Amino acid sequence: MIIAVDADSRDTLEAEHLLHQLLATVSGPVVACTHLVPGGDRPHLAVSISGSDLGPLGGGLGSDPIADKVGSAIIRAGAAEPVVAGPSQLVRGAYVAAVESALGTAGRLVRFPGQEQARGILTAAELRERGGIDEVEALGGLPVEDDTVIDTLDFVRPIRRNGRVVLLVQPAAGGVLIPFEVEHQHKCCVDH
Repeated sequence: MIIAVDADSRDTLEAEHLLHQLLATVSGPVVACTHLVPGGDRPHLAVSISGSDLGPLGGGLGSDPIADKVGSAIIRAGAAEPVVAGPSQLVRGAYVAAVESALGTAGRLVRFPGQEQARGILTAAELRERGGIDEVEALGGLPVEDDTVIDTLDFVRPIRRNGRVVLLVQPAAGGVLIPFEVEHQHKCCVDH
């Protein structure tokens, strides 16, 4: 089952906050992502959660106070089409997020199987073997071999691309690579 929600989140912090609210009732293994929704007045983010047992969330947003303010799309196993609800301008984003999640073509992973093992200083091969990562890709085309050392800084946010989980990394001091996305980001131009 996949549940996607578009609450018109302006940045990853808002989108992740929404994800954590939604995940509060889910205990089983899930894949939770943020998705870029282009177009409209401004691009924004939607979220998706997929898993076999989504607990109370599996029934949809129903009477949850958030339900009237968001667009949602739910894809159940065997269904021909997703069930959509909410304001039309937000349903489109939820639908896009649900489809991207179903196909594994896009999304920034916030929770995924193997995430807890993708911590510490590991080789690229170890990240792939136990961390749920299919591929480690260095920015700028730097080669990443099986024995390339990656200091995860205990935080990874891989992306989905073409059905694969890809961790983007960059060079750091000491000849190691670190994840491109750091845990505590600063908003650009906050003083403007």
